[in-house]
Amino acid sequence: MLTEEQNELIESAAEMLYGLIHARYILTSKGLATMLDKYKTFDFGRCPRVYCCGQSCLPVGQSDIPRASTVKIYCPKCEDIYYPRSKYQDMDGAYFGTTFPHLFLMTYSNLKPQKPSQSQSYVPRVFGFKVHKP
Repeated sequence: MLTEEQNELIESAAEMLYGLIHARYILTSKGLATMLDKYKTFDFGRCPRVYCCGQSCLPVGQSDIPRASTVKIYCPKCEDIYYPRSKYQDMDGAYFGTTFPHLFLMTYSNLKPQKPSQSQSYVPRVFGFKVHKP
């Protein structure tokens, strides 16, 4: 009979193994196709930046080493990463890896959005006049 501590260790190891298998699976053609469906339905969230206009995001890890950091979301429009506001916020980033969003966008290059143009940058104003740096 296993102790409570041993059960917790086994569950933790099983979760990590499943997560690392997931990281490999999503890089396969079948995995990428599954993730494409999730991307199209905004399953991973939208970019919080106003000028990205609700761009669909992709999950990304900042490290391939388990327990190094939590998963972030990557916006292909502004090419920045953000903390997710969804159910994914406590998930290990290694379960998606550092490669996934970039391989996904290389595979489905037609989905790569154009970067926001410079004309779309925010200009601070006071009473309608541009604020210039001193």
